[in-house]
Amino acid sequence: MASRSQILMTAGLAALAAWSGLFALAAVTGLGGRHSVLGDDPSLVPELPQINLEQAVSRLEGQGSYAGIGDRPLFNHDRRPLPPVQSADSSGVVPPPAPTAMDAVLTSVILGGERKIAIVFHAASNTSQSVAVGAELKAELAGWRLTDLQPRMAVFEGPGGSKSLELRVFDGAGGQPPTAIAEPMPAPDAAPAVGADGQPVAVDSPEARAELIRRRIEERRRQMREESERARQ
Repeated sequence: MASRSQILMTAGLAALAAWSGLFALAAVTGLGGRHSVLGDDPSLVPELPQINLEQAVSRLEGQGSYAGIGDRPLFNHDRRPLPPVQSADSSGVVPPPAPTAMDAVLTSVILGGERKIAIVFHAASNTSQSVAVGAELKAELAGWRLTDLQPRMAVFEGPGGSKSLELRVFDGAGGQPPTAIAEPMPAPDAAPAVGADGQPVAVDSPEARAELIRRRIEERRRQMREESERARQ
């Protein structure tokens, strides 16, 4: 005997099948087939508004009302106008910029095959830059081009004409002096240093310093052996 749930499920499926059959029959018989678009009716289109431009009034004021925009530019941080970059004379010709002096020192020369590079140092800006033959310098030395490079000389062409720089060679002047290393004084009861021949040598001599270093190495080795033996125990 079928349970109540099976009967309800069977009835629901039967109802769904009946509805599907009715919609299929309606589609076959032409349901919705007589639908069409209405024709154009000009009477339903609203008229466009008429605009008379002769009666239009501008809301902008005179040019004098906007003079403050030029005196206090909105996008400048200090709200002040920028100075003119260059001004022309009465003839209308803009004067050329002032030539830049070649205030540099040739510190290094690199010659390797087809690669020729010079390294110059600009003392005013405390910066160095490298430049190849045919290229121009940058920053404060802009406008100067390296035309020739020799093992100890570089030739530049720029606004001031031709300039030759000799390779700077260290003459021992300037820089920081070497750090002085204080020699350790021997203990009062220490044995005098002796040379390879068994004869005593002066404390401040190279032989005495070498003997002190040898004794320190032997003492350090002895300490390391003792530490290793204690670790094994």
